[in-house]
Amino acid sequence: MKKIISLLIMFAVVFTLVNFVGAQSIMPLIVAPARQELEIAPGEKSAINIRFYNSGELPVSGILRVADFVVQDKEGTPVIIDNPSLSSPKYSGASWFSIPYDRITIPATDKDTVQASIAVPGTARPGGRYVAVYFEPGPEVPKPVGGDQEAGTGVGSRIAALVYLKVAGVTNEKALLSRFFARTFFEYGPIEVESQILNRGDYHIRPRGVITMSNVFGAPVDQIKLKEENIFPDAVRNFENKLGKKWMVGKYKLNFTASYGEKGQVLEAFTYVWVFPWRVALVVILIIVIIILMVNSLYKNIIVKETT
Repeated sequence: MKKIISLLIMFAVVFTLVNFVGAQSIMPLIVAPARQELEIAPGEKSAINIRFYNSGELPVSGILRVADFVVQDKEGTPVIIDNPSLSSPKYSGASWFSIPYDRITIPATDKDTVQASIAVPGTARPGGRYVAVYFEPGPEVPKPVGGDQEAGTGVGSRIAALVYLKVAGVTNEKALLSRFFARTFFEYGPIEVESQILNRGDYHIRPRGVITMSNVFGAPVDQIKLKEENIFPDAVRNFENKLGKKWMVGKYKLNFTASYGEKGQVLEAFTYVWVFPWRVALVVILIIVIIILMVNSLYKNIIVKETT
């Protein structure tokens, strides 16, 4: 019994230490503002402030970097481009940013404010530039070791402030509703609808729209708003929605309408679906047939008895 109790105590201590170490490895950092949008004319300069908060009880050290970012998936996840040579010249703007230092230590329960200066070249093409100013925590402030190398390993997760920079001027606004789909037949509601918007313009857009469901007589049955999401240039965004209730019968029209951009351009599409709970209907029909047969049988028996 003593051995069992000792083993239990040992496991409890190990479990506690593992949880403590895991909790300590999570950097309690917050960046504000997480996103900034600004417009600058070619040849002009500006600056932004970014605050990194350390809500933990220990100081956090690391490096500061500026890099371009892109959105490649259909969920809008930003991906930082570490290698500048891989950035698209059309949307790259990291080289226009400068920060006063590249190594910081943020004291416990304190913050560090970084001012990033921006100088837009006079030859810059109008449109969007997408830049991340990020802090990458490490076990200690990295120190130069020869050339450009830096000491220190075990780098943790990055925390970034995203900057949506628009170079002023005439830009191309173009988006396509690349997918608007629902299955043709449903046994039960609600109706699942998939939409996909592709941005072919020079700047990110944030479409506003609705999907409306109406019956065969044109009367509205249900309506849902699209979630407002940024769609970056050369990227797509998926939307999944459900309309209607469980019990529906008949033919329904689904209509998609959304507007985007400064000029309020419109995206439209429609499709039709059928809803019919055929299994329930089959059961109901069988029950009705059985009832008719039973009534008919009883009626014949009563008539036969009365005539004999």
